[in-house]
Amino acid sequence: MAILSTSDLLVRLAFDNPWWNAEADTPIRFRTPPKRDFFAPFLARAQAMGMGRALLLAGPLRAGKTVLLRQTVAHLIEKGVPPGHILYASFATPSYATADFPALVAAFARERKHETSAELCILLDEVQYAPEFAKLLLGLARAYPRARVIGAASAQAPALATDAVAHGGRLETFVLPPLTFAEFLAVRRRDKDLFAGAGGHELASLKPGALPQLDAEFQHYVNFGSFPEGVVGPNARPPAPGFVRDHLAERVLRRDLAGLAGIADAAELGRVFLILARDTGRETGIDDLAKAAGIAKNTLRKYLDFLEQAFLIRRVERLDQAGRRFQRAVAFKSYLVAPSLRSCLLGPASPADAGFADVAETALAAQWLGSPDAGRLAHASWREGHVDLIALDANGKPLRAFEVDWQDAYAKGAGVKGPGHLVGFVETTNPEAKAFVLTRASARPARMRKTDVTLVPLAMFAYWAGRETLARLAAATRAQPVRTSARPATPPAIQAAS
Repeated sequence: MAILSTSDLLVRLAFDNPWWNAEADTPIRFRTPPKRDFFAPFLARAQAMGMGRALLLAGPLRAGKTVLLRQTVAHLIEKGVPPGHILYASFATPSYATADFPALVAAFARERKHETSAELCILLDEVQYAPEFAKLLLGLARAYPRARVIGAASAQAPALATDAVAHGGRLETFVLPPLTFAEFLAVRRRDKDLFAGAGGHELASLKPGALPQLDAEFQHYVNFGSFPEGVVGPNARPPAPGFVRDHLAERVLRRDLAGLAGIADAAELGRVFLILARDTGRETGIDDLAKAAGIAKNTLRKYLDFLEQAFLIRRVERLDQAGRRFQRAVAFKSYLVAPSLRSCLLGPASPADAGFADVAETALAAQWLGSPDAGRLAHASWREGHVDLIALDANGKPLRAFEVDWQDAYAKGAGVKGPGHLVGFVETTNPEAKAFVLTRASARPARMRKTDVTLVPLAMFAYWAGRETLARLAAATRAQPVRTSARPATPPAIQAAS
């Protein structure tokens, strides 16, 4: 016999969807935080779903995926979608663990008198807990061809970059990253104090004398500012150390995602993750990492795949001096997807620490996590030198190359040679590529041999990179076809409350 009957599950489903009983004059209060900058591009992709295609909202725990789904519900109702056409369910709810969910959706449709051709919106949260969740999403998309079927997952995503597709192009991924540095400043209402032209997506310039304040905010962001619920307003300094110290490990790291991936030894996995967190932004090798963790290399590869699919780390491939990929990828760089995770495990990093440059580089890499270009990052190393970070085009050709100089050694001179490795790499691989030295406080153009080099504060470039990600998504949003309901209803009054 079934543990719960269909009628029992429909009662629970109604509890999860209180808007079903809303009348035209019913005020519905959605007490959610302000919308993230990623809301509009996500909504555009969601509204373009249908015809057997589904959308997966993927990203780390606590990035705000559930909030974004609930804000989507509020937006759709406000724009005229009948409330009874929207179904939300979270697979973190034990009630759905053993349910035949397609049959439950069919029962919902019968109860609401929806034909299979109805324009429904089916939002399934925490779908990583559903067996073969991709099959579930695509099955619902086929059964209801005019429905927008959207799932949200914190692990096991079939793709790790926005706009990547899987299952024959029928399952599209949208990545919701931790807060970008630009979002962090906006939440703290510091962006307009520091930048001229900070509205919209146009290039912003730093106000005169604002660099020390920007640097201080960047240090706060690196240590405490990666997750929405941990960021507080402008009057608290530093923001939310208590959240990072007391809650982040419990809410992000101590979840049962490893069990879903068949990893039995959580302590062993944690040991690997701790090493990667300590060495974030540094090159490592499979042999060295396996030896340090005391585990077999095959097991280590399984752990690395899991940590990346759970949006805890992001690996970038290694190139040689000529920009070529290695046939055997025995070395790589890994970055925490959110620099605050390092503070959670090891305590906050001081700008005077020798390793702060690596944490700052980690924060920079995080700015591209929500971009379609997230998979086009690399680094280069060879016997005589290295390049810290490289942005590639679609053909794998370097577009931008970065060297981190947190101590401003080049600008200070004092017998320090110029960035010869960086310049040599650009000369060899693509003389048209742009070369950047990312500093703490120096900003000026420079030239070495025949290559232009721009010295720019890393915090400034992190701000630009986050805005660039949103600008690219905004441009793609304008190109998305948007379907609207054929039979809009008079919406209930939506009253947003902070």
